[in-house]
Amino acid sequence: HITGGVLECETGEVLVVAEGGEKAIKRYTRLMTVRMKWKGEDFYEEEEEEEEDEMMEESNGNDDGEEGTTTKVPRKKFNPNNECELIWTGMAVKRAFHSFMFQTAANSTTARKILEAKGVAHYWDLAAGHYERKVGYGANGDEGALRFRLGD
Repeated sequence: HITGGVLECETGEVLVVAEGGEKAIKRYTRLMTVRMKWKGEDFYEEEEEEEEDEMMEESNGNDDGEEGTTTKVPRKKFNPNNECELIWTGMAVKRAFHSFMFQTAANSTTARKILEAKGVAHYWDLAAGHYERKVGYGANGDEGALRFRLGD
């Protein structure tokens, strides 16, 4: 049984927290980091029924009402820059979540407050610090931090 949640910030950051037994967490980690394909070139919709709905129209004419040529470009199902990285794994004294929740926050400060209500604001701090080191700017200016990345 896994508890935890997905906290999505409207600025683009997403934090997934999973709590559970050793075996369940091991399987969940493998699912998230190895089995799921987070990015790729061939993530196109394949259903023919929804072909009209799943296509974007690109107009090559004027906006004055004149007819132009229209080409249909298939929409990608996923962002090709998606990725999933394991930031931390370890033991906690007790569970902070009672079920698995999905929540959206307007900004990073609100996301931290949501986790602070559960008593795990340090999870957001850890994820934010990891992101800052990955992008190349950190609070202490170190660019050579050691990072591990799991998955393909």
